[in-house]
Amino acid sequence: MKTIEQFLTSDWYKHVTAEIVQLKPQVQFVEHASYEASWLMDSFKERKYVLEGFGVSAPTEEECMQWIMEQMAGDKANIMSYIVARLTFSEHLKDDPDGEFPEGEEPDEGDRSEVVEVLGFTRSVIANTIIEYDFVKNHPKQLTAYFKRTRIPGAAKFSSQIKKLYASITK
Repeated sequence: MKTIEQFLTSDWYKHVTAEIVQLKPQVQFVEHASYEASWLMDSFKERKYVLEGFGVSAPTEEECMQWIMEQMAGDKANIMSYIVARLTFSEHLKDDPDGEFPEGEEPDEGDRSEVVEVLGFTRSVIANTIIEYDFVKNHPKQLTAYFKRTRIPGAAKFSSQIKKLYASITK
């Protein structure tokens, strides 16, 4: 996925990342990872599926990157505010590294995972958050479907939390 790889390491994207760091100095990003391009492309495919259904072809990498840049050009200040709020929200999530288990099937205390180190956010989180921003702003009724398609645990509850987060920054 050369186009997405190039985009995530481009000067334009590095500049956006630097602006986020200026707005939220304590945020940490990990070095660019090889899996980020495919993860981001999957998010775009799920976006297109949720908005247009099965009968359409997947977007091209070039279309995806162009869309991100158009979103930023058209609504940069609000998107940047949303990204900062969303990163702050994510930092305060109480994620269980073992995931969710049905009642009675939880792992024993000695079998639970231990978080050794928190590395920070992947750089592609910015582009993914722009996709999320588009849903919460322009397609809020489809936000839960998008979260389900991207395998977010507790998608309905999470969607509700994200809508509240968006409402808090648009007041």
